[in-house]
Formats: sequence, C-alpha cells, structure tokens
Amino acid sequence: MDNTKFYNLKIAKTLTGIEDEELLKFYLDSVIEKIERILGYKLIKQEITRLINGLDTNYLFVPEKKIERVLNAKMACKKLDFSFVNRKIIFDEVISKNSYIEIEYIAGYETLPNDILMFICNTVKENLSNEEGLKSYGIRGISYSFLSKTEQSDNFIRGVRDLFGSVDI
Repeated sequence: MDNTKFYNLKIAKTLTGIEDEELLKFYLDSVIEKIERILGYKLIKQEITRLINGLDTNYLFVPEKKIERVLNAKMACKKLDFSFVNRKIIFDEVISKNSYIEIEYIAGYETLPNDILMFICNTVKENLSNEEGLKSYGIRGISYSFLSKTEQSDNFIRGVRDLFGSVDI
C-alpha cells in the first residue's frame, strides 16, 4: 500500500532522522498496521459497511474516531431514519439487543493529523534507538536504561488509547 499521500514523508524524515525513503515507509506503515490491529479498523479514509448489535436504546456507536458521513442504516431490509453526532448514530426507534443494524459510512483520515504522525515517528525512533538490545549503558556518569519489550508494548497501547480514546483490547 502506498501511504505517501496519507502521511508527510518530509516531516517523517526530519522527525525520525531516516533518509532512506523505502525504509522509512516500511517503518511508518508497520507502526500504522500495529495501531490498526489494536483499534480494529483502518485509519485511512474509506467507505465502511458494518453490522452493529443494538443496545436497547435509540442509538449505536461506530468504533472509528473520525466519521465523515453516515450514508445508510438498515435493519433487515428496512431503511431507518437516523442522525449522527461524531461516533453516535441516533434513530427514531429503539434498537433491541437482539437486532443488528447495517451501517454504511465514510470514516478515516485523508492525511494523518500531526499528533498521530508524531506518535508514529516517535515509536519508530524508539524502536530503532536500541538496536543492540542493551538493557542499559552509561557515558561519563550518565546512565541510560531501555524499557523491556513488554514495557514498550504497554506504553504503545497506552499511547494509542490516549490518541484514539478507549480501546477494547
């Protein structure tokens, strides 16, 4: 997948210090894929059709943070009237827990927001900072300690939660 229009490669080069574009794209795309696995949806703007279980209320939530537009809502073959605010889709009737609603909508980013790009670039830099696999080292009385892989993973998941809100993991 060519994400060069999805993120600013020039800024990413500056933030990571990586000049090789192919290598940088690999790292950026890898971190984006990791974020998408945690979230359970793609970040890039696209049209999505999703079945969502009712909540015994007159509203449902879609998981994506950035919703541009809801195109359609159907229960069985019946079109439903709706309105939406952010991730919340509001209906004129209560949707039972036994019912599924088919929601068609457009969600995602055409270009990554700066805070998300910064998080991704920082993750790339952090992953490259300890290529030798050291636990710690010292230079002239200053010591540096690296996080374990588990601690790095926990920090990454916390960072994704901070950027995108609550994530069920």
